Amino acid sequence: MATTTTYPTLPPNLLRERLVAQIMAVPAALAVVAALVEFLWHGSGVSWTTGAALSLFGCVALLFGAFMLKVLSPGALRTTFTLLVLIGGVLTALAAWFLESHLVLIAVLAMLLCWLLFILVTR
Repeated sequence: MATTTTYPTLPPNLLRERLVAQIMAVPAALAVVAALVEFLWHGSGVSWTTGAALSLFGCVALLFGAFMLKVLSPGALRTTFTLLVLIGGVLTALAAWFLESHLVLIAVLAMLLCWLLFILVTR
């Protein structure tokens, strides 16, 4: 006879929050790839510069922040990471603007739109 295993389920609002955080990680990962290409490709005009390295580091930090928003339960630490992702996203978008790295800028702005959706879902 077959047995059924039941797993504890999460509340629907927490599942929505985690889904949006996962969606937020997609443009952040695209930004990491675009920033890495900008950093390594000599034709970009900013290869191996500190500005390109800063942009790459910011994109990696945004990806890490998006994953942390998925894993953390609601509380003070997640609120801190939520604010850090906003500040990091704005500053990374500014760095991409100054570097004229359009793909990184578009990916970070898409991540910031997902951040806004995350805020709307959590409230």
